[in-house]
Amino acid sequence: MNPKLKEINELIALCDQMLLYIQERGDIRPNNDLYCLYKLKVESFCKNNKINDVNYAPYAVLCTFFFKSSAYTVNKSEVLAIKNALVEIKHMLFKDDYEKIFISHREADKDQVDAFVDLLHAIGIPRPTTELPDSVIFCTSHPEGYIQNGERNLDTIRDMINTDKHVFYVLWYTDRYFESPACLNEAGAIWTMKKKYQEILMPDFDSSQIRGLLDKQPVWFIANDKMRLNTFKEQIEKMFSLSSITPNAWEQARDRFIEQINKIASKKEELCE
Repeated sequence: MNPKLKEINELIALCDQMLLYIQERGDIRPNNDLYCLYKLKVESFCKNNKINDVNYAPYAVLCTFFFKSSAYTVNKSEVLAIKNALVEIKHMLFKDDYEKIFISHREADKDQVDAFVDLLHAIGIPRPTTELPDSVIFCTSHPEGYIQNGERNLDTIRDMINTDKHVFYVLWYTDRYFESPACLNEAGAIWTMKKKYQEILMPDFDSSQIRGLLDKQPVWFIANDKMRLNTFKEQIEKMFSLSSITPNAWEQARDRFIEQINKIASKKEELCE
């Protein structure tokens, strides 16, 4: 992830912490540790990114609620205004930088998607660790992208689509996908909200089924297409600020993925005969 994107996300997270504090105590003082930390970080962020035009509405909001005297109190609506301003700055400065990958798929197609998740890690998408347990990949059928125990599936999925985070959506198309109202709802919501997405088709999937569902401008590709996978790799590296893996390592990972995908598609064809 772009370090500057991480920096502004930390500022937005501080706003969420202040909102929680206000919810519990009614307001927050400018000499509060949370607010002092926010002021320190936001001042540094704006300086480093040359955000200093008072005619730029989001920056004007940050200036308006940059309180120094402890005589003031900062209320919920003011912190929400700060957060909204930061989100607007984030969208302006980092519109091509991404934080998450959402894989829309049928859980019955878990074997294919597992292979795809492995490919994403080979490209450089980090695996969750003990220190950083939050997964970059959201995938309901994969252990590292599971919905947490006790949370509601539909609520979590809706939050992942209706979010201020920069999420890249992958729509994994099989016959099963188009039999699922839930999957079609996800695809429709992603298109309606003008999210950035990539459609990937299994080799045995009939592309004519896509008609009428989504915008026809984005280019879909078949999962075993070497050249398209090469382009996809380059896109992911750019979107997530990743270092390129060596050509030999990439070709080995790509060819292993294609072999798995072809094997799965062949088994399906045999079962249908």
